[in-house]
Amino acid sequence: MPVAKIHVHEGAFKDNELAAIGTAVQAALEEVLSVPPEDYFRITHVLPKGRFVHTPAFVGCTYSDRFVLLELTFISGRPKEKRLALLAALNRLVVEKAGVRADDLVVLIYEMPGENISFGQGLAQRAHISA
Repeated sequence: MPVAKIHVHEGAFKDNELAAIGTAVQAALEEVLSVPPEDYFRITHVLPKGRFVHTPAFVGCTYSDRFVLLELTFISGRPKEKRLALLAALNRLVVEKAGVRADDLVVLIYEMPGENISFGQGLAQRAHISA
C-alpha cells in the first residue's frame, strides 16, 4: 500500500531516469518491507523553477539540481529498525539504479493507522493492520 511521491526539478531528469527512481523505490519496499511487486502507488511531481525551493546544504549534505524529495506514506506498525533499513536501501538503490548522488535523496516517511485508508468502496480494507 505504500504511496510514493517523488518531487524533482523540471529538466533535471529524463523520463527513463524518473522511471528508474520509481523502480528503485519499489525494489527497496519489496526488499525491506516485503511489499508485493503488484502493490505500488507512485506520483512523480516535476516542478518548475521557483516551485521547488530548498536549501543548498543541510546537516552535512549538499544538494544539486538533481535533488529528489521522496515522500512515502504507509500503514504504521513497523519497527524502527525496519524503517532505518528502508532508508538505507532506498538511498543505495536510487543511487545505483538512477544515478542520483547519495546526498541528493531526501526521504520523509509518514505512517498512518490502517483505519485511515480506503482503497475504494468506502472501506478501510487494512484497518486490522494498525498497531
